[in-house]
Amino acid sequence: MLDRFFAGASLPALEAMLTFAAERQRVIAANIANVDTLGYRTRELSEGEFRRALDGVFHGTGRPAPLEVREAPEGGTLKPGGNNVDLEVEMAKMLRNSVLHSTAATLLAHQFSLLREAVAGHVIA
Repeated sequence: MLDRFFAGASLPALEAMLTFAAERQRVIAANIANVDTLGYRTRELSEGEFRRALDGVFHGTGRPAPLEVREAPEGGTLKPGGNNVDLEVEMAKMLRNSVLHSTAATLLAHQFSLLREAVAGHVIA
């Protein structure tokens, strides 16, 4: 019974979302840390690729494959020295990513709360 609960789409999807958000936070932090590094180009994890991978989780094709960190196609304006990191854009990405992580963590906590209630034998109305 527990195998079905843990193998269902919701827990692997939430795990994938948390993993994506954590990895994306690392990439964004690296972009911010390199805001003044000569020749550094903005990097990203593709949200589109992640959505397609997450779609596979919901359709039962298993866990998403790890996503590649790539140079961002729409980086900021190229500055003298070849750097294109836009600090304001990166901070906005970080805030948005934080919301994704927080939402996924809250949903995961709720899932485990429901499991605790079920194991304790409480009926949830």
